[in-house]
Amino acid sequence: MNGSKKPIMDNKKELFLILTIVIAGIISYSNSFDCSFHFDDTHFLDISVTNDVANVVDWIRLAPSRPLGILTFAVNYNLHQLDVWGYHLVNLFIHLINALLVYWLTWITLSSPVMKDDPISRNKTIIAFMTGLLFVTHPLATQSVTYIVQRFASLATLFYLLSLILFIRGRLWQGDRNTSLLFFSASIFSGICGMLTKEIVVTLPFAILLYDYFFLKASPWKLELKDKGLMVSFIMLTIFLLLIFRVRSVNVFHTVEPGQGYAYSISMQEYLFTQFRVILTYIRLLILPFHQNFDYDYPVSTTLFHIKTFLSFLALLGIALTGFLLFKKYRLIAFGIFWFILTLLVESSIIPISQNVIYEHRTYLSSFGFFIALTGGFFYLFQEKHLRIGVFILLVIASLNATLAYQRNKIWQDEYTLWADCLKKSPNKARVNNNFGNALFNKGDYEKALYYYNKAIFINNHYADYYNNRGTAMSALGYTQKALEDYNEAIRLKPDYVDAYNNRGILYDKLGQYPQAIQDYNETIRRNHHYANAYNNRGTIYGRQGQYQKAINDFNKAITIKSNHALAHHNLGYVYSLLGQYQPAIKHYNNAITYDPKYSVAYQSRAIAYLKLGNTKQGCFDAQRACMLGNCTTLKSAQAIGLCR
Repeated sequence: MNGSKKPIMDNKKELFLILTIVIAGIISYSNSFDCSFHFDDTHFLDISVTNDVANVVDWIRLAPSRPLGILTFAVNYNLHQLDVWGYHLVNLFIHLINALLVYWLTWITLSSPVMKDDPISRNKTIIAFMTGLLFVTHPLATQSVTYIVQRFASLATLFYLLSLILFIRGRLWQGDRNTSLLFFSASIFSGICGMLTKEIVVTLPFAILLYDYFFLKASPWKLELKDKGLMVSFIMLTIFLLLIFRVRSVNVFHTVEPGQGYAYSISMQEYLFTQFRVILTYIRLLILPFHQNFDYDYPVSTTLFHIKTFLSFLALLGIALTGFLLFKKYRLIAFGIFWFILTLLVESSIIPISQNVIYEHRTYLSSFGFFIALTGGFFYLFQEKHLRIGVFILLVIASLNATLAYQRNKIWQDEYTLWADCLKKSPNKARVNNNFGNALFNKGDYEKALYYYNKAIFINNHYADYYNNRGTAMSALGYTQKALEDYNEAIRLKPDYVDAYNNRGILYDKLGQYPQAIQDYNETIRRNHHYANAYNNRGTIYGRQGQYQKAINDFNKAITIKSNHALAHHNLGYVYSLLGQYQPAIKHYNNAITYDPKYSVAYQSRAIAYLKLGNTKQGCFDAQRACMLGNCTTLKSAQAIGLCR
């Protein structure tokens, strides 16, 4: 009887610990569900994914090396369009699964042939719990969870950890050979899914070999061609390289030219030298997660022999040597060190990804190594005699981290809060000033926006986006000539800049220079056939000129590209109203209101159409709705002639 009860109690304890990890993660991110889209989110939810003509080919073209990650965004969009709640729910769900995978991987590591006789393995459940809890609550993960587009990092981590766990299961399987092969096949499949999500998974074959060497072989490790770890790793690496070179080339090692808001290029050597300092910054943030920043103003190291760069190199070399020295006696800590280094190699080594030398989401996968080393270190230090003290300290750390994660999510609330925080920490970075200007512009504060656009251009006067954005602010403030000069400069710097062509067309339209406006809209459409706003804008001019069929064609094209284009639906309805075709006009006004329930002009236009058809009740109702939304012209006119009370 007694022997049968112990596993039940153990199962209850494990279930309680697992639920604690999940609840801690939910609490840490409970205020993230209404955080807005940010920065690259708009790129990965752009017309290629969200328009009605998009298909699998469109998704793959958007990010050919990450089609699986893109597919998840497309599914999100088709389920609830641009309601951020659903995107955050999926991101948090992935994060929680990863925390449970961290728990599981830590537990089976402490049950492995090499670790099962280590004294700390007696506490493998609580060690696994603390590792998972630290992972799920640490605020450095907010950029991988709350920043929607960085689902790439968290989802790739899910497949990475799952693949390793499946390999371990296959490697330790004592039953029939077919089941073992099934585990290995599933491991390879999970790895491929990871590679189709984000390229950081390319280090997985080496992580499998690292784990195999550390924990799965009690006898001295020998290189044997029939070794299962070697075979699985070789198959994976071969497939991964084929996937990489399908969409990439050796150009990934070349100097990155100015772009993404930066005025300078960055070479392979400069990127590598800078990463020595960046990796130490990551470690500092994992230990003391304060002064986090979405957009660091990080100086580039041009030579190894800058004092900070060289000292950082020596510090990292010391950490690696520590891993070697700890291997025999404190293998769990040593493994954590080498995991941390290995999983950062893609984004923090010799491949100059971009001038963005540091991003917090790049620590998401590698942080498992830090947490397992930290937790293992605590248990080695405190041992059985003072174990409760060690556990208490780790619980306090996890609680503080959860609080910091919750507070950090407040920064992600909207574009204004995010870029205002960045501005405090990177006041002299051009991109930060530009993006804070965008946030102010969207709030209608054009004067302040103009100030920050000017500052961005002062810092970097070679980036087209800054001129385009300043031109839009100039136009909104009535400085039409200055706006035109900025759009011209944006196009000079970037001749294929469709947004600048479209915006210049809007300015020409505003000035009544319709031929020039149509010419710019034509150029926009020529360079991007799926630019819905350009069709709508050109259709507006055609309608104003009485070329109704051309206007109808353009509005229909805009709607075909983007079915929820409320303005295009309204404009199409308006043309039908001008032609006396009130029923089809009402149909499109209905669509405009469906996609934008606060569109007062659409209510007003529909009210006029109903009144023209003699439907006074519905016409007056719509006129009242328009008035409630701030547009009372139609209601007052109808009241004046006695149609509405």
